[in-house]
Order: sequence, then structure tokens, then C-alpha cells
Amino acid sequence: MSRARLLAVVGALLMVASCLLPCLTSFTGITLPDQDPTPEAIEQQNAEELAFEQRFELVALIAAGLAILGLALLVYAWIHRRRPSPPAATNKTDR
Repeated sequence: MSRARLLAVVGALLMVASCLLPCLTSFTGITLPDQDPTPEAIEQQNAEELAFEQRFELVALIAAGLAILGLALLVYAWIHRRRPSPPAATNKTDR
């Protein structure tokens, strides 16, 4: 396998990983609000939502970095792909 093809495969895998990474964040801390919440319950829910948002932002930044790296590898592989060599020139003056 040529280096360009290997980089293209790695780039494609990084792009797929960057798409799947935000989907893997945990939603377990987020629940529906109570009917009559106490002030402590509201504070706890706000803290959980803030922690989830911060975690999601971090995962989204990592995913963006992976996507950029994957795209760069795909572009590099496209530029450096192997092209078939042209046929050798024949000398027709030989008799």
C-alpha cells in the first residue's frame, strides 16, 4: 500500500471519527424538570446542564480538530497520489 493511499485511509477514518465523537457524549445527567422543584434541585440541575455543555464543547473542539487533520491528510494524499508512468519513448531511427 502506498503512503498516499494509507494517508487517505487514515484521513477518511479521522473524518468518520470526528462525526461520531459528539454522538458519544453522555446525556445521563440531563433529566426533565420536576413539577415543583426546590431551589436546591434547580441549582443542581443548572450545574449538571453547565457541566454537560462544557463537556460537549470540549468534545466538539476535539472533533473539529480531527476533521481538519483528516481533511489535510486527504488533500495531501490526493496531491501525492501515484500516477501511471507514461510509456517509454521509442526511437524509430534504429534499423
